[in-house]
Amino acid sequence: MTADEEQIRKEIAENVAMQAWFKKFDQHEVDSFLSSYVNYKKIWLQYAGNFINDQEEAPIRWVNKASEHLATIQQKKLFDIQCLWCAEKMELPGVVICADFRVWEHDILNCPFLEPISREDIDLYAQYLLIENPETAYGWSGDENWQDHDEIIEAYNTDNENRNFPEWYDFYNGRRGTAVYMTLPDIRGQKEAVYEDIARKQQREERKKDPDYVEPKPFDPSRLLSYYDANQRDWFIKTFETKQVQELYSAWEWKNRNRDIEEELEYYLDVLTNADEPVPMPANYNWQDAIKQAANSFVNKKTAEALPEAWEQYLMKRQMNIAFSSESEHMHQTSLQMKKFYEELILKGRKLSGEPEDFNF
Repeated sequence: MTADEEQIRKEIAENVAMQAWFKKFDQHEVDSFLSSYVNYKKIWLQYAGNFINDQEEAPIRWVNKASEHLATIQQKKLFDIQCLWCAEKMELPGVVICADFRVWEHDILNCPFLEPISREDIDLYAQYLLIENPETAYGWSGDENWQDHDEIIEAYNTDNENRNFPEWYDFYNGRRGTAVYMTLPDIRGQKEAVYEDIARKQQREERKKDPDYVEPKPFDPSRLLSYYDANQRDWFIKTFETKQVQELYSAWEWKNRNRDIEEELEYYLDVLTNADEPVPMPANYNWQDAIKQAANSFVNKKTAEALPEAWEQYLMKRQMNIAFSSESEHMHQTSLQMKKFYEELILKGRKLSGEPEDFNF
């Protein structure tokens, strides 16, 4: 018996009301009850405190979820403005280089030059959730790189393997006729790239003057080695390990062959298990896909229903001039550092070109 269990039993033994109540039952029933009760109370005391916040927030869970999506609504507006700005078709107070848009990406609800979220925006986004049924397993804070102009434009105009064109952007374009922004030239970005290349070239020349400078070797993918590369791992074990270790490794891999699927399904099953209403299961040849579709549909339905209330809270904050917290303080600070880096690089390129050290170009 642990010290915690001894303390719990001591408290029970000294509790007069409890002892009086126990007299109604046979002693062996009391002993059996206490054996389980003491064990579970120990667990509650150790771990259940972590669940109190979850329990208290359950009634407003979907409003909180919907609030996260308000930022996504604004990201498309910001991206359209970025396209116009990069094409030099508009000016924005306080925006001097392309990297400024990455800063506002991570503080989107406080962006001063975006139109506030309207009821029409809310209705459109609710349609998107219900019609497109977007993936819900991953977070909405910073994971999308919403303002990655070059990659997103390339994904729109080509079969870019590096990323997909955001579903929300595609849906928005189709409903509001903003696809034309995806075809605008990146005049400003090309200008910045010229100065950045000049500065980088000069930096490389300066490094070469260092007596300890070593020319970097050309990238050779054949020299990359990773344990998580299954082909490399398999070859290594088959080549260097004993037959016994090979058999053990093979058995381990067989036993854990579905671990990625289990980890992926964990989120969806948690959603369905905690659903507060019946969730219909779609017909599907693959039961795993059916579970994913059901969970996605449920989350998107509940989020869409909660959007109006989240929007009302948003409007109230704006009316009271209360600043919104950034999605990710770490990402926000990182974007500020990157902005400073590119500002210094561009200004250095301007200086090396014999031009004024400013952003008027």
